[in-house]
Amino acid sequence: MLRIAAAAGRVTDIEPDRVLVVIQDSPAQFAVEGGRPLPKPGEEKAWLAES
Repeated sequence: MLRIAAAAGRVTDIEPDRVLVVIQDSPAQFAVEGGRPLPKPGEEKAWLAES
């Protein structure tokens, strides 16, 4: 977690102690990439074909 915060700080020019890193287990469709909810497991190929 500290390494992720440090890397994020380097990339964004934000002090690592100002970066919040959270790793949690949640369904893929609760995340968004490119303005689209991520696909459920097994539906990746169709999701990629839509882009």
